[in-house]
Amino acid sequence: MLATDSPSRSWRQAPTALRFTTPRQPVVHHDDLGALALLAEIPQNASRDNTDVTAIAALASGHPEDLETLDAYCATGSLRRAADLLHLHHSSVARRLEQLGKTLDIELTEPTGLIRARLALTAWRLLDD
Repeated sequence: MLATDSPSRSWRQAPTALRFTTPRQPVVHHDDLGALALLAEIPQNASRDNTDVTAIAALASGHPEDLETLDAYCATGSLRRAADLLHLHHSSVARRLEQLGKTLDIELTEPTGLIRARLALTAWRLLDD
């Protein structure tokens, strides 16, 4: 059943979709989240205690440009497309991602590492504080 089939269901899902919005993606439809919507149901204490989420929080508090680089890379899955989004040369983005991978202790060039980084970034954004 689509959310549009039930106004009350749409009303309940709207706040969840809103939590997934970002400056880069200001509109998010709940139906487009799929399994990602499950992240909104994880207790915030569990997210705060996760080492990947903690590393993202530390990155956000001290290096917003690195967070922006990681966000662009996670959103595109491509070094060159991330460089285009950031208006940087791809070699600059590659250097940043290499350093970010070391800082986060995640191999960002591996599919599993990219998934870990994206999930941690999303879980961090879902925290209330």
